[in-house]
Amino acid sequence: MSPHSPFRLYITGVTGTGKTSVAKKLTKLLSLEYLDLNTLVLEKGFYLGYDINRDSVIIDDDLITPYLETMITKKRRICLVGGIIPLKNVFDLIIVLRCHVDVLRQRLISRNYPEDKIEANIEAEIMNIVYYEAIEFFSDQNIIEIYNDKYSVDVTCDQIISIVRQHHSSVLE
Repeated sequence: MSPHSPFRLYITGVTGTGKTSVAKKLTKLLSLEYLDLNTLVLEKGFYLGYDINRDSVIIDDDLITPYLETMITKKRRICLVGGIIPLKNVFDLIIVLRCHVDVLRQRLISRNYPEDKIEANIEAEIMNIVYYEAIEFFSDQNIIEIYNDKYSVDVTCDQIISIVRQHHSSVLE
């Protein structure tokens, strides 16, 4: 993989779709810097508070968006993983990971999430909320949906690398 060609990848999806596993593997395969949105939010204090019902922090878009825009545009090769943040024109490829609800439910149960959080994420997956948010925020960018439930992380990464090869071949040279 060419460490010289700029490439900015965004991996998003509902909790439990495999964002972190896929992103960590891809960062190695594509020689990208890994950046976890949730970790950044907590480390930098880019949150408004905590939502007990959803068992998650409430991200302050007004704080994190300008920080990320500056940071990501300075980086030549990066993979951001996490929920949707309204950043315009900074990514070469946006991957929305999907997962069949039965598989997703089992993944969330294995993480010992409360039933309310499991149901909220199942509903978001059924309604394809993350994809529609991605289209809303990144309408003019390359957004691809990939299911990450029947196959291994390696197979999912191979699918993404195939897409990169088709649309951003200089990244792989």
